[in-house]
Amino acid sequence: MDLFNRLEVYARQFPDKLAYGFVEKEGNLSEELSYKTLLEAVQAASSQLADICSAHSRVIILLPTEAAFIKVFLGSLHAGLIAVPCPIGYSEPAIQRILNIIKNCDASLIITNQKSFKMLSQRQTEASKTLRALDIQWFFTDQLSNDALEPIAAQIAPPDEPAYLQYTSGSTGHPKGVMVSHSNLTANLNAINNCFGRTAADTSVTWLPHYHDMGLVDGLLSPIFTGGTGLIISPILFITKPLLLLETISRYQAAVCGGPGFGLDHCVARIKSEQLETLDLSSLRVLYVGAEPVRIASLEKFAETMQVTGFKRESLVPAYGLAEATLAVSLHLHGTPLIFKPIPGTNSKQVVACGPPVEFTHVAIVEPELHSIEKEGEIGEIWVSNEGVALGYWENTTATNATFKAFTACEKGPFLRTGDLGFLADGQLFITGRKKELIIIRGTNYYPQDIEEVVSLCHEHIQPHGTAAFSIETEQGEELMIVSEVRNNAQHEDDTNAIKTQIANSVGLAFGLVPYKIVLATVGKLPKTSSGKIQRLKAREVFNIN
Repeated sequence: MDLFNRLEVYARQFPDKLAYGFVEKEGNLSEELSYKTLLEAVQAASSQLADICSAHSRVIILLPTEAAFIKVFLGSLHAGLIAVPCPIGYSEPAIQRILNIIKNCDASLIITNQKSFKMLSQRQTEASKTLRALDIQWFFTDQLSNDALEPIAAQIAPPDEPAYLQYTSGSTGHPKGVMVSHSNLTANLNAINNCFGRTAADTSVTWLPHYHDMGLVDGLLSPIFTGGTGLIISPILFITKPLLLLETISRYQAAVCGGPGFGLDHCVARIKSEQLETLDLSSLRVLYVGAEPVRIASLEKFAETMQVTGFKRESLVPAYGLAEATLAVSLHLHGTPLIFKPIPGTNSKQVVACGPPVEFTHVAIVEPELHSIEKEGEIGEIWVSNEGVALGYWENTTATNATFKAFTACEKGPFLRTGDLGFLADGQLFITGRKKELIIIRGTNYYPQDIEEVVSLCHEHIQPHGTAAFSIETEQGEELMIVSEVRNNAQHEDDTNAIKTQIANSVGLAFGLVPYKIVLATVGKLPKTSSGKIQRLKAREVFNIN
């Protein structure tokens, strides 16, 4: 059954059960949607949107973390429209990104609320002026009806057509919209929840951005796909008050939660030991950790710190996925010990297994240039084939063919080329880095996250998760450049020099490398994705200016 069939069934089975609860800063629920209320609101939104948009129209959704988002997102899909969830921001770059996405998908409607519209419009910048001047319809959720005049049948898109566009985190001047169909979504939700063992009895908690693949697919849609309850905390609220996440898990005895590894580090760094003693995290069956290659140190430190709460180390689920595969590709089996292996070709550097591929998924490790399949234990590019692999990129045949229609040298395929590097061993997938971000200096490969980890620990003023390492082209060939955010930006030249010297010494000792260029930046200057990952290639564009 697809999402809407399930929603109708659950609305009949347990109409008054909580489908979604939105958590405010004191821990109470500011908004609640029962299954019956949710279905009625989705049908009402579908009816309203169908009146102003023709089928297959692209609909931009610009909303903060609130119940209106899920109503109009599902309402758009129900009406046969193509939903386009976008990050909402009010800076010049943020608004420009919205403009780029609107142009790329030729959107006919923007959905937001009056408050957000005012904030988007009040700035006297070029991007804001351009947004105000667009020849496009606006729909404000302040006037959203919660009741359809009469129940209406879903007009959802066919399996071979997009249901929504998931714009990749790195979208800038040339954004790429991943086309996800209803069959892609259903296949991946089935795979995720069968692995997690999620049932209608489970409560899930998410703090992830609802316009991001992990936040949207698992954070918002998985709970109602299984008839459970989803509790939502805004990303900003989590960053400012990480204790709220653990308090919510404890208070509602939640079974599933997850996010990027920096979320674990953030909780460990910001929550006091005496606060942990009041929590009960024993109900947490699955705490998945994904995004970039998962740091073993983050997993170990979190498990050790949270022992006092009853948190079980076996609940940690290293995960691997990407928007182009809807979400999940491989998931560690919760309740089983974590698996570590050294990276082939190294003696000591270990990586953690991100589990076996999810059900009905074939993963091949392929030599990126020759397209030959690597042997077990050898590093290559990760290629994926399953029903969750998306249809391609919106109106971008060249990129679609290159990424979604790859064939091996022995003519196996088509596969999705992930651009990520890894290896398979004993049925487990291990992630080692990004192909395009791999640093190759004088014939030796270096993984940027390894360098970044050393740098982040070498000086007290360097911001955690605030370092980018990448290669730059010089007259002598490829060289290493490092950009680090400093918490208390150096006020004097001596301070700056001392930090740079410490970075250079630490990298030299660890890797035998001499950084060609070191830049110190104020906190917040490094470009990051919506899930908090450093955008290394974008950082190179921004900071590598002669």
